[in-house]
Amino acid sequence: MKKRIYCFNCFRCSVGNLKCFLVIVGICFFSLFVNYQSKAEEATSSFLRINVDARGTAMGGANGAITDSIYSVYWNPAGLSKVLFKEFGATYNRYFQDINYSFIGYATPTDSYGTLAGQIFFLGSGPITYTYEDSNGSFAGTGDSFSVADLGLGFSQSKALTESLAYGVNIKLLSHKIKDKSAFALAGDVGLIYQTLIDELKIGFALQNFSTSYKFMNSKQREPWSIKLATGYDLATIPLILATDYNINAGQKDTLNLGAEFWILDLLALRMGAKIPSPSGLLSSLDFGLGLNLLDLYQFDYSFSPHSTLGTTQRFSLIVRF
Repeated sequence: MKKRIYCFNCFRCSVGNLKCFLVIVGICFFSLFVNYQSKAEEATSSFLRINVDARGTAMGGANGAITDSIYSVYWNPAGLSKVLFKEFGATYNRYFQDINYSFIGYATPTDSYGTLAGQIFFLGSGPITYTYEDSNGSFAGTGDSFSVADLGLGFSQSKALTESLAYGVNIKLLSHKIKDKSAFALAGDVGLIYQTLIDELKIGFALQNFSTSYKFMNSKQREPWSIKLATGYDLATIPLILATDYNINAGQKDTLNLGAEFWILDLLALRMGAKIPSPSGLLSSLDFGLGLNLLDLYQFDYSFSPHSTLGTTQRFSLIVRF
């Protein structure tokens, strides 16, 4: 939904505003320094890196500065501060090879603690059949089946510190299971969104998925953390939002996400995004989607993402406000 009424009211040339900006810049430079001085974990993937909703996915994953709904718990928890009504959100994503991803979340604003939210996210596989090979490495038949499941339970809190600066935090309990093997971990996120002195421009910053270590399948692991630096530009003359997210990812190359969202009569949204570098060819770098806003109470979002030879993925997301 086009939530222009929820934007921060920026201070005009105030000393406090400048101090807030300098704090954010300092944190960003410190995080970059830590990143380049430390060794990245070997882990390269996690269900925590699967985009949680259709709107952000359709914009290529560029949502860290403009997020403003229950789905902020994934993109940048500071965005929850712009949730002014109770919100329920749900997403279903049909992935490859019968793998499915689901999310359910609820957010409510409070008088004293800002916005509070809870969420459940789940990644599950269908039955996976054991295959065997002989001493020569040749196929030797099949056996029983097993399944893989990842589950996360999260709690979030977000609040505006000033009229132009908001923060948010997430705490997540994670469970990983393959057949009869399981492991548990805690992970956390922290985020900021700052309304600059330029009315149309916001910047976002997030540290994501910093977790405790856990032993799983005879190896010690951590969740692959990331650092997000984001911008969002809301054009004043036309209902168009342009956004960028730059992500520093442990165990993977840095990525740049670009997105655009155009609203027609605050009713229908057209979205497009791109990911750099491309995951697997030019086509797989693009995302597309639509959004439908009904009475500012119900929002339906859809995204379509091609993945070259792997096929396509489609996400369906819902937001209900009350």
